[in-house]
Amino acid sequence: MRPADVEIHEVVEGDDIRAIVRQALARGCDPIIAAGGDGTVSTVADVLVGTEAHLIVFPLGTANVLARELGIPVDLQGACHLGSCHIHREVVAGHRHNVARIDVMRINGRHYLTQVGVGIDSIMIRDTATEHKRRFGRLAYLATAASRLLGVRPRRFWISTDDLTIEIKATQVLVANTGMMGHNAFRWGPDIHPDDGVLNLCIVRARTLLDYLGIFWHVVRGSHEKSQRVTYLTASRSVTINAKHPLPVQADGEILGKTPVQIEIVPLTLKVVVPGE
Repeated sequence: MRPADVEIHEVVEGDDIRAIVRQALARGCDPIIAAGGDGTVSTVADVLVGTEAHLIVFPLGTANVLARELGIPVDLQGACHLGSCHIHREVVAGHRHNVARIDVMRINGRHYLTQVGVGIDSIMIRDTATEHKRRFGRLAYLATAASRLLGVRPRRFWISTDDLTIEIKATQVLVANTGMMGHNAFRWGPDIHPDDGVLNLCIVRARTLLDYLGIFWHVVRGSHEKSQRVTYLTASRSVTINAKHPLPVQADGEILGKTPVQIEIVPLTLKVVVPGE
């Protein structure tokens, strides 16, 4: 690929990223490289859903959940080598590539890739300052979570999954397309994959520090199903979350509004460049 074949757009405040990507697709650009955090990658991917264009991820954010889930190198050099593999169709610096088709989650016509949460995670994301994220990375999220954790009391939720509706008190409701928590060793639950055609619902009912420590213990051991404070459900079509009082909703690490929220699954509709064997 010659330099003239590459278009680079450095996003500034006020830019309409979706419009920029749509215009690039109209000019025949493929692949599209998204360099940023999960929110930026999600915004770019939103336009690519349902097309034959390929997404290359350069993970430059705080958590980089999608990259970690798909095994994409989280160091810039490794991600660049992987992207070059796809562009040049050859092995680059020992890297090989493949193309994965993954599911996406749709909310009000907009597509998201990793997780949608209501509760501790949305409060943590809402209350973590951008400057702290830049300076401290994932530690900024952990510090906010620690300061808010015991102050979050269980809320009453009404949750619908396909044909089932339940009423439950919980401190966290998470709809997961990917299982990674932001660290390779920790996952939200068992058998959560971005290409299985289902939404995975994790409902946390913790009240005390001991409850949270117990949940963390099961997460570390990978014995999620043994935790009595977490309920797991799946949906093959959609999940609706409502709360007695409106609560903030996060999707792919960005606050998008408040409850109620409906999430639909759109299976295998996004093409992402991933490491090959």
